[in-house]
Amino acid sequence: MPLATQRHESAESGQPSKLSAGPVTVELNPSGTALRDVAFDGEVVLRGLAFVARDENWGTLPLAAAPQIHRSGDSIEIEASGDGNHPNGDLSWRVLFHISPKGIEARSSVRSSRGFLTNRTGLVVLHGLSACRGQEVVITHADGRSTRSAFPVPISPHQPFMDMAALAHRTQRGTAVMIAFEGEVFETEDQRNWTDASYKTYSRPLALPFPYRIDAGETVEQSVRIAFEAGGAASDSVETNPRIERIASLPCLGTGLPVVRSVPDAVVSAALKALSLHAIALEIDPEEPGWADRLEGHLAAIPGNVRLNCRLKDYADHARVLDTIDRALSGRKPLGISLWDASQEAVDLARRLWPGTHIGGGTGAFFTEFNRGTLPSRIDYAIWTTNPTVHASDDDTLGESIEPLADILATAHAKAPGLDLVIGPLTLGMRFNPNATSPEARRAETPPDRRQHTVLAASWLLGTIAGFVDASVKDLIVFEVAGPKGLVQPDGSLSPSGHLVSRLAPLAGCRTEIVIWAHEPRARGLLVHAPEGRVLALTQARAAPAALALPEGRWAASERLHLTGFTAGPQHAGGMIDVDGFGVVWLAEAS
Repeated sequence: MPLATQRHESAESGQPSKLSAGPVTVELNPSGTALRDVAFDGEVVLRGLAFVARDENWGTLPLAAAPQIHRSGDSIEIEASGDGNHPNGDLSWRVLFHISPKGIEARSSVRSSRGFLTNRTGLVVLHGLSACRGQEVVITHADGRSTRSAFPVPISPHQPFMDMAALAHRTQRGTAVMIAFEGEVFETEDQRNWTDASYKTYSRPLALPFPYRIDAGETVEQSVRIAFEAGGAASDSVETNPRIERIASLPCLGTGLPVVRSVPDAVVSAALKALSLHAIALEIDPEEPGWADRLEGHLAAIPGNVRLNCRLKDYADHARVLDTIDRALSGRKPLGISLWDASQEAVDLARRLWPGTHIGGGTGAFFTEFNRGTLPSRIDYAIWTTNPTVHASDDDTLGESIEPLADILATAHAKAPGLDLVIGPLTLGMRFNPNATSPEARRAETPPDRRQHTVLAASWLLGTIAGFVDASVKDLIVFEVAGPKGLVQPDGSLSPSGHLVSRLAPLAGCRTEIVIWAHEPRARGLLVHAPEGRVLALTQARAAPAALALPEGRWAASERLHLTGFTAGPQHAGGMIDVDGFGVVWLAEAS
């Protein structure tokens, strides 16, 4: 194609760029390293195609660049490159995307002058959940053999596909997808374990030792080629009416308080009363110096219901820890004592120490560890914690995390049949990294998320609560009491999430209907049958606004959540309401 027909432009700084080549559409991230929401004929086939670099503790390194976009006829080429010095070494990288009406090719090249220590550096493919769940797959292995499998429906605890050179499948709509990999052997994991709405294909295989080193002077190249072929026709009709996904009682809401934090002062304590929380969950880490004295101080300072969450992973002397907790309780009965990652012996001892108290088993880490582990017997409830920012921390990844929650619940029911569930703390960021490769990194706390005291955090929280409303879920532990990770700000004012919790917490136990809209997969509604009449809390957990049809009823004027609380919004008309991107709306039934 003559150069005169080409256009050259830079990606818009700070915002994703929407690009299309015939039926193929993508969103390019600002650094030019990732394509999001890759769609063919309007169906999102891939949640992402990206170049990533991770350090020896699975931390994602920042990749800053000013991507160049070249258009030639009906094709697009995107080039981005950069270099940087990191604690784990220096890295120079280049990534190239070529997008045509028939598919996408991605190529990456990395080089280090002094050596680079990493757990993963290269290309990854995120297969879209709604397009791929349950679909049959033909896998071509590195030795040329072919086998058949399917994208998992229950969440797979381990890699469903391994030793891959290529895979082929059809989407829910019938589009044929063929993906070929070069430069390394690839495998696939089920990212719903970490609340991502995707299956991820990556290299290098986890069976190989990690971290590994890109040696000084070494160049590593990879490529991924993706071809699309039209299959079934897209539906002309889009269902826009609300639908009730499930009905259950609204769980009790509590909040967390690691005993390494200060005891709430008078201002914060007064604000806590306004939240009507069911309990405060005190978190114990026996590796922290002085934890026993701190626990005694917190128990003395906090009236009302408490729950204890105790980390026991890799802790040999569980008897000493549990005996110390027993002395600190001094006869006080918590709602429950959760023994995270505990042995059967620790659970049996807890039963003897606290015969009338509910004992929980599970993990203080991600659902991944819950799904991969074995629950001890003779527990009263199962527990895990959750956060949406394990693999990425952009707003879209945060919003996407509400999509697989129903799958997580279904998998938990199969894992813990007949058991009650307690989930939390629910947090934006990791509280610690259980997969880091050094003890210090495994215990290190991540910095506060800058969005904690924004409406976006409340939107994520509402979508997550809606996702976990279930007959088996008795308690949700939400964020922390106060501070940069809390519901209450240091001056005693409530964060937007605090304002939301102050309205929802008193409604615990009320019949609740989860409302969904097929045309807006991240819109969620909590329709609660409160004693004074029905109330409806709505959110759209993505940046784009949504026009939503309301459930039948006489709804009064809406209230919109802002930084300082709920304020009266515009009157809705014709049974419809507009919800801002990452907005929260509250309606009450008119009397």
